[in-house]
Amino acid sequence: MNAQITPAGLAPEAREFIIVGQNRGNGYTLWDVAPAPTDPTRRATVLEELGIEAMDALGSVELEWATTARAAVNQLLTTLRDASGLDEYALTPDSRTENLGPHEPMPATASETLRHALAAAGLDSDTDGDLHGTWVIVDLPCGAEIWITGTRTTRVGHPATRHHGWTAHFYSTGGDSSVRRELYSSDAADLDADTTALVALIAAEARADHHETPLPLAPHILTDIAQKVRPHLPEAAFLTIDATDGTLRAVLNADRQTLWYAPASPTGLPDTVTHQVERLADLLLFPKVSGNEPGDRTAIAGHDDTCEITLARP
Repeated sequence: MNAQITPAGLAPEAREFIIVGQNRGNGYTLWDVAPAPTDPTRRATVLEELGIEAMDALGSVELEWATTARAAVNQLLTTLRDASGLDEYALTPDSRTENLGPHEPMPATASETLRHALAAAGLDSDTDGDLHGTWVIVDLPCGAEIWITGTRTTRVGHPATRHHGWTAHFYSTGGDSSVRRELYSSDAADLDADTTALVALIAAEARADHHETPLPLAPHILTDIAQKVRPHLPEAAFLTIDATDGTLRAVLNADRQTLWYAPASPTGLPDTVTHQVERLADLLLFPKVSGNEPGDRTAIAGHDDTCEITLARP
């Protein structure tokens, strides 16, 4: 009647383990690991006693559900490794491992697989979210960001064996932008193949000369826009266009500092150049209604306010 109930989603043979040790920041010193008592009263007493002893020694008591003691410790190490950001985070040499049983390979997370693949492709990445990892974030040279999570789990720190697809979104002005487009989405259970396909797309985005949302912009039109703007604003890198009427809102440099803004910047673009840029932007963003007067256009799908155009690099 007092037997423990295995949490949903775990193997029937899984049980709760008590792990006692010390997180040293760059590694974990294991003092002891053992199955938790199944009797609730006994379990509470053991946890209280161990907690006091561990606290006195500047350590802590952790609980993990797993099929073996080694698997439980490996799960804890994965969580602590993600939190530390250190790929080499592991048990320290002075750990007591006699209770771990037979050696088992460290269970890799999907996040580790993805970040290793990104690094192999020359792409830096970071993580964001809780200790289990919600996102992997890739910064692109143009200032854009790609945010990646699991399709079903909405996190990246799930075990590699429980992978069910990646979903990635492209943010033209970083993750706080209200404008995004879906770059990739799958429900593939093959982590290696799914990761290879995703990383190939991200690498292509990183090599591209321009990044924008939501529609692909023709390179020659981008060049025309840059040639009209840069004689007046040499540091121009981004333009913001009103998503409803197509008017030019602002011109920004590579650090996203405003160089010119509508309607009343004291210096910057002559009115004739502004109108020429707006006509070219029409061809890119409003192809079906190009030439119509402002107010006759339909707002760009996916854009609440403005659409950003990234100019080709000088």
